[in-house]
Order: sequence, then structure tokens, then C-alpha cells
Amino acid sequence: MSRIRRGDMILFALILILGSFTGMQWWKHSHADYQQGELKALITVNGKEYETVPLTADERIIDIKTKFGHNTLKVYNYGVQMIYSDAPKRIALDMGFISEPYQQIICVPTRVMVEVLVPDREQRETELDAVVS
Repeated sequence: MSRIRRGDMILFALILILGSFTGMQWWKHSHADYQQGELKALITVNGKEYETVPLTADERIIDIKTKFGHNTLKVYNYGVQMIYSDAPKRIALDMGFISEPYQQIICVPTRVMVEVLVPDREQRETELDAVVS
């Protein structure tokens, strides 16, 4: 039977520290504070903002027609779902209904991404921390 050496302990401690850091980041993002009705969906096409819509109980259909293709989103019940895509494989339709912060629907062929955001956090994350000259 082999003994635990100093290098083994250092490796174990490093893995434990990295794992706890990853766990804290996951916990922070999965437990975002928000009130139902204050969430927004950011819709981007080809990396550029297409539209930002509030997620409400009211039903709303959003047609996205671009040179890359056609997608249809349905906003309802405080969430959003992609209900139509003319992409060859309709993987984005299988992503289902999203209603929690940081959830996403991505359609690669049509270059459409829908992400649920908490409004005040959205502003904080895009602010500059520092400018170095």
C-alpha cells in the first residue's frame, strides 16, 4: 500500500479549491434575486441586439425574419419559447420554454440567441470596471 505524499496533498487541495470556486459561481448565478414580471429576454441576431422584451403573463408573438432565416418566438406565462425555425435541424425548438435568469435558446444556423436577464444585473455586468491607458 502506498502512502499519500506531499504532492498528492497539494493536488487534492488545488482540486478542492477550484471545485469550491466553481460551486460558488454556479450558486450565485442559479439563485439570482428577481420578482416575477421584472425579467427581460434579450434577443440577438448575428451578435447584434435585435430586441429586448419584458417577460409578462400576456401572450406575444415575435417574428424574426433576417437574411439568415426565419424564427418565431412566443412570449407567455413570464417566459419565452421558440415555436418555429426554418433551420435544417430544429434543435432550438427542443430547448423548450425558458423563464429563469441566464437560460438561453440558441439557433446557430439562423444566428439567433435568446437569453433571460435580470434587468439590474444586466446593467451591472456591462459596466466598465477600469480603463487602462
